[in-house]
Amino acid sequence: MIRGMTGFGRAQGQAPWGVWVWEVRSVNGKSVDLRTNFPPGCEAVDFEARRRVKDRFQRGSFQLQLRIDWTKDPGANAIDARELARLARLSRNWTKSGVAPARFGELLSAPGVTKGASRTGSTIDEATTKELIAGLDRALDMLNEARTKEGDSLSTLFNAMLAQLEQLVRQAGEHAARQPDLVRERFKTRLAEIARDVTIDKDRVAQEVLAMATRADVREELDRLAAHTESARSILTSGEAVGRKLDFLCQELNREANTLCSKSASLDLTNTGLALKSLIEQFREQVQNVE
Repeated sequence: MIRGMTGFGRAQGQAPWGVWVWEVRSVNGKSVDLRTNFPPGCEAVDFEARRRVKDRFQRGSFQLQLRIDWTKDPGANAIDARELARLARLSRNWTKSGVAPARFGELLSAPGVTKGASRTGSTIDEATTKELIAGLDRALDMLNEARTKEGDSLSTLFNAMLAQLEQLVRQAGEHAARQPDLVRERFKTRLAEIARDVTIDKDRVAQEVLAMATRADVREELDRLAAHTESARSILTSGEAVGRKLDFLCQELNREANTLCSKSASLDLTNTGLALKSLIEQFREQVQNVE
């Protein structure tokens, strides 16, 4: 089972001290890259959140956001005495113009007189931290489920691509089996060209034969392509974080496909080699989504 690196998780809850919402996102990344957006006073939550993400995931670029709507303390309302006195003096002056002075209740309801204390910048205690982290765990569970679901889709795609890769390797083997005849004809042509040179010696002829035979032999490349494909299947079922291993394996597959094309003595084998290279590149692009 493999996991992808793209997903989203959300959790929310309510407590006597307020309402909170967690949102976590992840996309592709070479390692764990974590950015957080928390209210002031959440240093302990930030530290624990980072630890938990690194414990649960091995690759990905993560964004964690915590929003808290603190409950205001009704007993914490305060009266600005200076503002109240200022408005009272103004009210008394209104009587000179024949306007009735404001009542005390009206003065208290005036903007800026009564202020409610908000906990927006409060320091979070241990109990609140514990409750928020429990909410984060639920959001991370949702994120992990999304990444696992993406991994299931990628696993199905990879198995189909590996089956196609195996088919192309078998096809390349069939084309390679006809290479000796093609090389033999080319050798005859080359030998006729060499024979025109009366100074040529037998060692030179032997060297030409060896060079052409070596260039035409692609059995090792085909064997390694088959072995790498089998290794990819084993890696996909290992149950580990396999993104880096698969990325390295793609490099090896591409190297063998390049060599196969360079040794090709026929257009059919060359075309098959190019098809292998194209498929391996598609495989590699999808591997970038694997944790």
